[in-house]
Amino acid sequence: MTNMMVSQDETEKGAWQPNQLAAARQQINQIDEQLVDLLTQRFEAVIQVNQAKQTAHIPVMDQGREDQVLDRVAQSDPNPATRAYMQDIFKTIMKNSRAYQAQLKKDDH
Repeated sequence: MTNMMVSQDETEKGAWQPNQLAAARQQINQIDEQLVDLLTQRFEAVIQVNQAKQTAHIPVMDQGREDQVLDRVAQSDPNPATRAYMQDIFKTIMKNSRAYQAQLKKDDH
């Protein structure tokens, strides 16, 4: 049986600690809860956008607006290494927002 104890020297050198993983996962869980709350607010705003678009007879898809959002996301992300990933996340959010708008429009008819 292997001894799972980590020596003081290994700990000081940054050896992996199981409690670090648990703490990081807990932090991610808390962030995920915040994201759900924010996305819920975003979907509520999508309802308002959808109503305005229907009243003005504007199509759901607005490529110019989506490009603006993606540009703003790229400029807001301080980490160049994650910008493309962040933009992909927002592309998915907008895709789902469009799908939700289409469903709302369908439900109104």
